[in-house]
This record gives sequence, structure tokens and C-alpha cells, in this order.
Amino acid sequence: MPAPWGRMQGVRPNKPLYRLLDAGHSLDAAIAEVQRMYGIADDKASLLKRVAAYEYPWLQSLPPRAVSVYVGIPFCPSRCLYCSFPSHSLRELGQERQRFVSAVLQEIRALGRCARELGFSIDSVYVGGGTPTALAASDLAVICGALREELPLPWQEFTVEAGRPETLTEEHLATLLQAGVDRISINPQTMHQETLQLIGRGHSKQDIEAAVARARGHFHTLNMDLILGLPGEKLEHVAASLEWVLGLQPENITLHMFSPKRASRFTSERDTWDDLLPEGKLAAQMVELASQQLDEAGYHPYYLYRQRNILGGQENVGWTLPGHACRYNMIMIAERQHILGLGGGASSKFLNEDGTLVNLSNHKDVRVYISRVEELIARKTRLLTERSN
Repeated sequence: MPAPWGRMQGVRPNKPLYRLLDAGHSLDAAIAEVQRMYGIADDKASLLKRVAAYEYPWLQSLPPRAVSVYVGIPFCPSRCLYCSFPSHSLRELGQERQRFVSAVLQEIRALGRCARELGFSIDSVYVGGGTPTALAASDLAVICGALREELPLPWQEFTVEAGRPETLTEEHLATLLQAGVDRISINPQTMHQETLQLIGRGHSKQDIEAAVARARGHFHTLNMDLILGLPGEKLEHVAASLEWVLGLQPENITLHMFSPKRASRFTSERDTWDDLLPEGKLAAQMVELASQQLDEAGYHPYYLYRQRNILGGQENVGWTLPGHACRYNMIMIAERQHILGLGGGASSKFLNEDGTLVNLSNHKDVRVYISRVEELIARKTRLLTERSN
């Protein structure tokens, strides 16, 4: 089966396209050139065009002296089969939470002061992980309060991931509302209980429904993630999960294709799981079915990215109802604005005038991050100062 993205290797298929648009090509001409250069299949070229038609004009309007902020909370109730994100189960390193919170507050205060003194505004703030709501509500309140106090206001968007529904308690919900959060994620990944148990998720579809009911009406945008190609799932599993999620009426739905990660439990146990994954043709059918269902429900693809070893050579796509696209997601994928990454495993991106980037990542191990936080603050301060003129 031909590779759907042809010879394209990178995580961000939009970047070569946007360089052509920057040079003055029309969208049709740029798509044709990218398709010629990389041998992209027609359906993927069409998807890339739809995303670009939505995303590229918006990227042109980004304020010139703005940064976005990502805060990494590297704790989860447990570690999922597929996860390679920098996260620790609460059983593993829960005792480090207070020292971690203190280190994050130190970063927020120092980099907030730096941004203010250099005259940068804040575009969007995204608190991810891990599962931020795995922290005690009181700890999350302190972090959100510091963000509000230290980072220049106003912001265009404030997102907090509440991916595991069992962590979104009434106390956490009150904390998010008090902090002015306008976008949250509640991520089922699948509706099927057998799969949830297989991949190590400690919740049921009823837990998801209850969390959505608690959150309903409180936030401008609710995002929900699904993963296609999970071990043992077939086309009918994907169709049922998507129909169920559509019934919950989130404003954003992000479709991920399963991607075996080097640092995941899946890879260390690969002999157990490989035979349960779909072949390339079935993975493509899953994407086609899900995309058709979302199109028919009125959603539009607004950002996409790929991952190494992703099943069937497919992609991950964010879908949105009108007026609900996530600014941070588009900024992060397009790499057209400085991003300050604070907290465990967070990545910072500092743009150069020629469009290249300087990347700086906080250490994934929370203990190493804590020990090096002052050094990280000094390096980020220097990199942002160098780009302030």
C-alpha cells in the first residue's frame, strides 16, 4: 500500500506548504507543488488544503510581540499503555508534588517578570501533562493563580487538560472556573470498556459522561480525544466511539491514530500487542470513516500533525465547530510564535528572524527538573531577551 504522505517525513506537513504561501503562491499552486515534491496522495493533499484554508489566514494575524505559554504537569493517576509523555503515576512520584509545584511557581514568576519587562504580551496559555487535574485542587489553584498574577493580561485563550474524567471533581471544576479557564479537554480515547481496561485507563464511558455533564455550560470549548487503531479495535469500534462522542456535543474533537512510542509500555511489551494492531488498509478506513462522520456533523479540520511510526502512515487531526479552534494548538504546530514551556518535560520554542528555531526542553524526570529549575530560568530569560528588539 503506497504511503499516504508519500516521501514526507516531518511531524508538520503544513510547514513546507506555508513557506510556499509566504513566498506568494496561491493555495492551489502551493498544494500542487507540495504534492509534486513529496508524492502525497490526493486525499491527504485535500486534507492539507482544508486545514491550510482555515489555519494560514489566522496565523497571518498573530500579534508580533506575543508569546504563548505551556505548563507541563507530569503526573497522572496511572500510565497508559501507549503513553510516552513526560508523566509519572501518582503512586510512583506523588511525594514530589509539593517540590514540583514550588519549582513551577518559581518559573512562572521569573518568566512572567521577564515577559512584562521586555514588553511581550501573552497570546494563549495551555496547562497540559500528564493530567493537570491529577494535582490536588489546592495545588492547581495556586498554579493557575500565579499564572494570572504574573503573566501579562489579557490572554486570548486559557486551556487546562482534564483528560482523565475521574480527576475532574467538583472542587477541581470550581478551581478552573475561578481561574477563568475557557477551554478544557476530557479524553475518553474509546468508549469500549474492554479496550479501556487493556490500555490502562481507570475509567468507564459512564465516568466520561458524568464529567462532561459536570463541565457542560461552564466553558467556551470542550475538547475530546479519540485514538483510532487501539489494540483489538475494528472499524465498528471506531464508528461506535465517534457516534457516542458526537452525542456528547463537544466543540472540538481530536482524532489521533495510534503511534507506537519508543518510551511507552507498549514498546517494552510489543510482542504481546503487535498482532492486535490494524494493518495499513484498515487504519486508512478508520480515518476515512471518522472524517466522514465529523464532516457530516459540521466539524472542520483545523490543524494536523504526524508522528514517527504512526499506524498506516496516517496523521492526527483536530476538528472544530465554527468559532472554537484552539489557538495554542495551531501556534504549537505552525511554530510561528515564541512558546515558553514551564514545568516538567515542557518544550520552549524561540523563533529566529530567518524562521528557524531554538528549542529548549525541561527535563522529563521531575526530580531533575526541580534540581535544574534556576538554570532553565536563566537560559530562557537570555533567549527571550535576545529576541526582544
